[in-house]
Amino acid sequence: MYDITIIGGTLTGLFSSINLSNNYKVCIIDLNQEIGFPTNFPGLIENIDILDVFVKEKDKLYLQENKSGFGLRSEWLMKYLTHNAAKNGVDILNRTRVSNIFYDDNFSIELIGAGPQNPIIFSKIIIDETDRTYSAPGDKEHRISNENELIISIKEQQKEFFVGTIPFSNSKNISNYKLKIERSDGLTEFWFENEPQLEINWIETKKCSTFSNPKSMKIDRHVEISKQIIETISNILT
Repeated sequence: MYDITIIGGTLTGLFSSINLSNNYKVCIIDLNQEIGFPTNFPGLIENIDILDVFVKEKDKLYLQENKSGFGLRSEWLMKYLTHNAAKNGVDILNRTRVSNIFYDDNFSIELIGAGPQNPIIFSKIIIDETDRTYSAPGDKEHRISNENELIISIKEQQKEFFVGTIPFSNSKNISNYKLKIERSDGLTEFWFENEPQLEINWIETKKCSTFSNPKSMKIDRHVEISKQIIETISNILT
């Protein structure tokens, strides 16, 4: 029996799991082979002090100062947080999909995939992070209903972006982007509302949905939402 099950291996979910696992038994269910991969949020944080609770050695994130905060590789942050969550006792079920949920005093969560030893797990509360979970086109998705007040979900308007990374030396003439992040690995990460028509020799590209409000396109917002989730759960369980 879990106190809290988080459906969706997201940045917000990892922040929540690390804090909640200090007092509760927590599980994360994720569709992907590695939790939260590929990432779907910009690697930009304004207030690095808010990471103190989650990251003891921030030098391992190789932060790069930018005009509007600090840039980092989002994949490195997700790996570090996943490691810390597991170290805190959070059970992580990768390559696992929720096929059905029933409620009778507690939730019975039916699972399909490689992660669980048992096809059903039980939980007092569910955190629904499926809106913020990356899924490739055509992928199967979790089946979940929000009709129960013990399924916690905090929505935030999202939009699809085109993301491209390129060496810093080749990034100076690129324009019309929504967000530009310089990273310590020598790459610059650009976020566009639409794919650029110019011929650009990207090192890596992807399309993903993230918060549409420019002020919310930072890691700080994920920490804020996590705090709201934890406060809601604390009010229920105490």
